[in-house]
Amino acid sequence: MSCIRLLRCLLVLLVAGSALVIPANSAEALAPETITVEGRGWGHGRGLQQWGALGYAVNYGWKHEQILQHFYSGTVLSTTENSDVRVQVSGNDRQDVLITSGSPYTVEGVQFQAGEVVRIVAVGPSNFSFRKTTGCDNPGVDVATNQPGRLHHTGKSYVEALPANLDTSVDDLNQLLVLIRCVPGNPALEFSRRHYRGAIGMVEIGGQYTFNRVPMEEYLRGVVQQEMPSYWGTEGGGSGMEALEAQAVAARTYLLAISASRLARNYFTDTCDTISCQVYGGAAINGVPIDFGETYWTTTSAVRATAGQILLSSDGSIPLTEFGSSSGGYTAPLEENSGFKAVEDLGDAYEKNPQKLWTKEIRRSDIEGMFPEIGGLKGIRVTLRNGLGEWGGRTRQLVFLGTKADATLDIANWRGDQFRKKFSLKSDWYQFPQFPDYSDPGFWLAKSNGGVLAVGTAKHFGDAKKVNRSGDIVDIAGIPTAGGYWLVTSAGEVFPYGDAQHHGDLAAVSLAAPIVAITPHPDGRGYWLASGDGGVFTFGSASYYGSMGEVALNKPVVGMEATRSGMGYWLVASDGGIFSFGDAQFYGSTGGIQLNMPITSMAAAPDGNGYWFVASDGGVFAFGSVGFFGSRGGDTNRRPTSGMAVSNTGEGYWLVWDDGVSFPFGDTPDFRSSVAKQTVVAIEVVP
Repeated sequence: MSCIRLLRCLLVLLVAGSALVIPANSAEALAPETITVEGRGWGHGRGLQQWGALGYAVNYGWKHEQILQHFYSGTVLSTTENSDVRVQVSGNDRQDVLITSGSPYTVEGVQFQAGEVVRIVAVGPSNFSFRKTTGCDNPGVDVATNQPGRLHHTGKSYVEALPANLDTSVDDLNQLLVLIRCVPGNPALEFSRRHYRGAIGMVEIGGQYTFNRVPMEEYLRGVVQQEMPSYWGTEGGGSGMEALEAQAVAARTYLLAISASRLARNYFTDTCDTISCQVYGGAAINGVPIDFGETYWTTTSAVRATAGQILLSSDGSIPLTEFGSSSGGYTAPLEENSGFKAVEDLGDAYEKNPQKLWTKEIRRSDIEGMFPEIGGLKGIRVTLRNGLGEWGGRTRQLVFLGTKADATLDIANWRGDQFRKKFSLKSDWYQFPQFPDYSDPGFWLAKSNGGVLAVGTAKHFGDAKKVNRSGDIVDIAGIPTAGGYWLVTSAGEVFPYGDAQHHGDLAAVSLAAPIVAITPHPDGRGYWLASGDGGVFTFGSASYYGSMGEVALNKPVVGMEATRSGMGYWLVASDGGIFSFGDAQFYGSTGGIQLNMPITSMAAAPDGNGYWFVASDGGVFAFGSVGFFGSRGGDTNRRPTSGMAVSNTGEGYWLVWDDGVSFPFGDTPDFRSSVAKQTVVAIEVVP
């Protein structure tokens, strides 16, 4: 039997052998010094994905309501009032608050003229001093006493500065308050000046914190343009506005969700201005507007077009509408209390999305430093994924193979991915092209009566127990996507199941020798059949590269494998003789060796640079680049070994008796159990 898959492993039919040959290459070879990581998407992948939203708006013509329903399933649109929001200005935490304005303003009723600067200092719990100053390098003088450091205001945990014009929607920067930020650690130097709509204040609760109190709709003007590029509104002739509007609703809902959470934890502020909440930039930085004007009219328009719109869960609660940059093609399940399912994100393929695919190079020595117990790094395996999307989905377990030991890293979710954090990877959806990937383990067992047994993660797609057949089943071959398989009889009849397609067979042909193997083409659109006399028959995309059909053989052919390219194949005889055709290379054989028991099966290495045989007494023979991981040669065997299946990493294999009992070697898990009353003739690994 045989199952070859691009960059993946394949398998083989049954038939057995006895002895062992160690491969010539060193099993201790180190991984390359530079290791490439290929990834998909940017961010945690939960909730609305911004590039996906733009792709759906521009390429699919979706409205913002449809975009929201796709990413936040089970929610409905509702409305809320425009209440005030208190935003923690995190960059000014534990520092004095310096405020000025181009117009007159007040601090707790104390009047300041245009251009004057006030320094608000927390003197103690509920105690503040208001000092006139000229900037960061001037400690200032208390406005009430003309003396520095005297108490001016008591009785409240916070104080606020208010502009003269309380209309927070104005776009005249001279009418807004300005927060002067000093350099942390060197407060005599000025860092920046930022305009904010509404009030600016200080709260003293176990420390001094700066906040901006502003109506929610004006707050969102400073959020949407920070979270999603304003120019997207002009994409697709203006259809990109729907993405901005979806972002506005998501941000508004998210604000209310985290505000409720912070209130429950006795926070003074409703939200913060960093990625820990959602990014908020105020109205202008160093005099340059960032929430209005020619550049930002689209985001302001998106906020106004969706004014008050929020999402509600089916129970009426406010969901945590997380969002991110790029999903990579499939969103991640939201964690904890959210009820949003993961969905395919076709919009992520938007042609201008630079994050849908990415690569990064890291040094082998840095990985060895992260896991010193492994010694030298030999390879990396992704042994578990979440099953959603290309490559099998987001990475959930890594195994680092070392010269001293192996290390396993379990990854619960985006936050728990220490490998991603260590190497600053854009997402937790990645693979290592220099090393074969690893799929969930499992295999199929084919029985002579047409039955198919699915073991481990393998799925049962049907069997041939009740179909009219001209002979017994002799082999099984899986399609590269693991979504189906073919069964073949000794008469050359082919039966497809699952996604496997029928490309022809030998049912109406008189054969000189029975069929012994079926081998799929790596593209899944064809297959080869091999007969015991060395004949090769091609169907679908499989091409003919030669056979032994006209040559007198010492022993009959018992197995066949195709190369990774699909441009060649090997035949193996029961004496271990190998016949190579097309681009298949000869790596050795047992054709000139006296075997204890006949060969029953062969399997090719995932990289095509070697192969294994197995004999009926469980002896394993390894040739080329493949490793020897053990055998049952010399053991007491209750039943003959009928087949061999190699793991998708090429670092292990199963041997199976003709009653279905399997034996793991190398990295394969143990599925040992007696399962078959009819003779098992072949084993095929799940691609």
